[in-house]
Amino acid sequence: MLASIRGTVRYQELLSFHTSLRIGGPADIFVEPLDVNDIRQALDHAKSECLPVAILGSGNNVLARDRRIQSVVLKLEGCLGRAEFRGDEVVAGAGVTLSSLIREATAINLGGIECLAGIPATIGGALAMNAGTPDGAIGDFVTAIYFLHADGKLGEFKPIYGRFTYQEFALPAGAIIIGCRLRMTRRPLAEIQKDLKARMKTRKALNPLALASAGPVWKNPPGEEAGRLIEKVGLKGKKLGGAEIYAKNPNFIVNRGNATADDVLALMETTRERVQAQFGITLEQKIRIIGE
Repeated sequence: MLASIRGTVRYQELLSFHTSLRIGGPADIFVEPLDVNDIRQALDHAKSECLPVAILGSGNNVLARDRRIQSVVLKLEGCLGRAEFRGDEVVAGAGVTLSSLIREATAINLGGIECLAGIPATIGGALAMNAGTPDGAIGDFVTAIYFLHADGKLGEFKPIYGRFTYQEFALPAGAIIIGCRLRMTRRPLAEIQKDLKARMKTRKALNPLALASAGPVWKNPPGEEAGRLIEKVGLKGKKLGGAEIYAKNPNFIVNRGNATADDVLALMETTRERVQAQFGITLEQKIRIIGE
């Protein structure tokens, strides 16, 4: 089945080459598909070999473990990379990056999703973690999600109340998001550009865009900000091994050059325990972990 894949198939590919943290051991099978049929072939192979499937977009906010990863890893960035604008909506493939989507939309005076500016994610990755900021998430604009069931059949989900939330949509077991439809808003070009410029300025000041990093690591608890809780318990700038809680934004973890997945996991456990002990709040991780 793998022989019929038109894209790239590699064996023992280090995931450190494909994650923003620059951490990750070798994946047994690493596939960069060209199209949906390639994805189906990879899923069939995984099923026949009883292997789990792990999905990568642009590799942001993903922690891959250091040891051998006995999985079929599908990297969708570059695959399903088209966006088609239809009136005030856009149908975007899972491999489209948020930055390119915003750029294309801005060129035709379509806005509304400026709150997603600067988030380094593909559409698929953004949907998987409902990426966003305090004033908006991608789920606020979703009118349909398209996915492949584990058996290769197409599926579609339409939000009941006009917006997508974690609670409302659970991806079927083994399914893969392949795209979505988003609702946008007509705005004057100058307004969109001004908004984007302001948001990017703020993001560059707070987020470690030039460093090997991942975040937000934690979901914000109701009525609170995870980063603020981490700062209050004295963990801002805390280091374990080569991993560090970023001082400017404590909801990010950076790799200072030699961090391992175990370093990051230990830092996360310390954070969870400290916040639980001081505030009685159990932080839920937002970062996705690949590997056993």
